[in-house]
Amino acid sequence: MLNQYKLNISYINEGKLYASSNPKTGHYIITENNDELDKLSFKIENSVKMENIKFTLEYDYQFTENDRVFCNGYQSWTDSREFSSNEIMKSLSSLSNNIDFITHTSRSGDYKMALYNGKPGFFHSYSYGYIRNENKLSLIGSLCEKTGFTVIYFNMIDNKIIIEKDLEGLVLRDNSTYDLMDLFYTEGEYNQVFDDYFKAIEIPTPRIKRKIGYTTWYNYYSKITSDIVARDLESISKSPKKIDIFQIDDGYQTAVGDWLSVDKTKFPNGMADTAQMIHDKDMLAGIWLAPFSCQRSSKIAHDHKDWLIKDDKDYPISAGFNWGGFYTLNFYKPEVREYIKNVFDTVLNEWNYDLVKLDFLYSVCIEPFEGKTRGRIMCDAVDFLRECCGLKHIIGCGVPLFPAFGRFDFCRTGADIGLTWQKRNYFTNLSREQVSTQNAITNTIFRRHLDGRAFCNDPDVFILRDTNIKMTSDMRKLVAKINKLFGSLLFVSDNISDYTDDAMSTYIDTITDSNTSIISTDIISENNIQIKYIEDDIAKELVFDLTNGTIIKGEL
Repeated sequence: MLNQYKLNISYINEGKLYASSNPKTGHYIITENNDELDKLSFKIENSVKMENIKFTLEYDYQFTENDRVFCNGYQSWTDSREFSSNEIMKSLSSLSNNIDFITHTSRSGDYKMALYNGKPGFFHSYSYGYIRNENKLSLIGSLCEKTGFTVIYFNMIDNKIIIEKDLEGLVLRDNSTYDLMDLFYTEGEYNQVFDDYFKAIEIPTPRIKRKIGYTTWYNYYSKITSDIVARDLESISKSPKKIDIFQIDDGYQTAVGDWLSVDKTKFPNGMADTAQMIHDKDMLAGIWLAPFSCQRSSKIAHDHKDWLIKDDKDYPISAGFNWGGFYTLNFYKPEVREYIKNVFDTVLNEWNYDLVKLDFLYSVCIEPFEGKTRGRIMCDAVDFLRECCGLKHIIGCGVPLFPAFGRFDFCRTGADIGLTWQKRNYFTNLSREQVSTQNAITNTIFRRHLDGRAFCNDPDVFILRDTNIKMTSDMRKLVAKINKLFGSLLFVSDNISDYTDDAMSTYIDTITDSNTSIISTDIISENNIQIKYIEDDIAKELVFDLTNGTIIKGEL
């Protein structure tokens, strides 16, 4: 399939727009390499300066009524699943579009980058995607995103596949060369195509297996204190099963970005003391950071305006509305790199934390800068974070996934879990990246192929407490079951000493290993998801209604 394409390139030279489908003109030569049947790559050698470059491959593909396409969302939180030809991939809500100049909701997604035409059967996927007909998959994937993110458009109505490289921001000086695209294609059953794909990318097997842990976030959010931590630490240390990780989330610092400025009211003895408390309970100590982000009110944003990523008018670019609005640090600046390295050195070596959860990472590449594409920036940023952390463990979150392949130990694969099953109101349905229990578990199911290949999947937490949550017991059990079946990082966010006998029984079952293999997953009607699996040598089936969290078939 890979060699049956129509090539298109457009660019600007000296203020004039050029467009061509020829691999060779007086301005450039595009060289194709197809020595291997399952791989195809392109390199350009240009003799003139080229800006605003757009490069695409167009394929004819005869979609059938039974075909489903899997679309990998832009980043961790973006909804990702299989689609049928009668569905629509939704862009920002109308409210989001109207207030985006205030909330900057679009910054977390691809709404300014990718084409949403609002029509049935038109979808796009990042870095890789597949077409499934019954048990046969046809997978198309990028082998390298350092040159730019690869966007795959599935046009099921017009029977077209268009593969585009996001080259925004790239400027090719005259007499230079650039790798435009590097693709892989394979066909077969589900596990085989992903084994083939990750072998082709040459991703090392994750060094860590399944871990069990606790996080402060989904009960206390930023209102944590050392007393709360000590209480819940004591509680979970008495768990009937060994707990591996205890993680402190957002709220310990005086401001996002001022990571070493600890809120002494909340943590009077500092964060090293907290890490020691965790170690004394024989657990790994984890802590949350958003290493490239700084809220507007932070000291670093006030004192180092020259460190911030800025627009062409020299104004800091707002990366979102969290924490009252936040900016992003330009990690290419030597002084910024030294600052971030010092933060990690302090957290990991002086405070002695074993694991960092690194969040809001997409913010570093919301706009191309320094003459680099978004893909190059994100890949460089992830490499820099791994350099900073050495052999310490990393949970990635809010990050375009391909750059995290083989770099992070764990990575979030979906949106944040909510305290309700359904989205509460219009304001929680602003974008594809919003907090959503429904989207979180859907992503957990349909991104399962990444687990154990790219990293260990983090499906986000399961919650079993009766207080401070608006999900029924069965809904909470369903989330726990999905996480157990598909995840490798099983985090709870409860004071387990408050559990009822029923909740404790579910908790023990969730964190107890079982021999499980997934046979298939499918959306069998508009809102019903079917999972067929084998657990401890017993064939099982689970069907549930995604809209209301009710079980249609199977047991929890």
